[in-house]
Amino acid sequence: MSGYQVPTARVTSSERRGFEVSIDDEPGISLFAFHGSLNKRIADLNDQTWAADIIGKDKDGRWTYTNRDVELKDGDVIYYWTTVRYNGRDYHRMNQSAGF
Repeated sequence: MSGYQVPTARVTSSERRGFEVSIDDEPGISLFAFHGSLNKRIADLNDQTWAADIIGKDKDGRWTYTNRDVELKDGDVIYYWTTVRYNGRDYHRMNQSAGF
């Protein structure tokens, strides 16, 4: 069994309109998936507001999920989990959160 660890995601927001969740690229990554919810803990794998598979790196060489729709307020928390497909196998990083 592989000891692969899903990279810790960076969550950013500029001017409270939308947010991005991204990881650095590593050799062997072929997919990055983000699953998240605003102000509501994720109880199981089907319990999310947003879910997206990212199949390519952005111009900065990062795997990035971008949401431009949500307006964040002070005290908001994004609860999320991520998946990375590494060398053909899926690995998860569960129970993550980012506050604003």
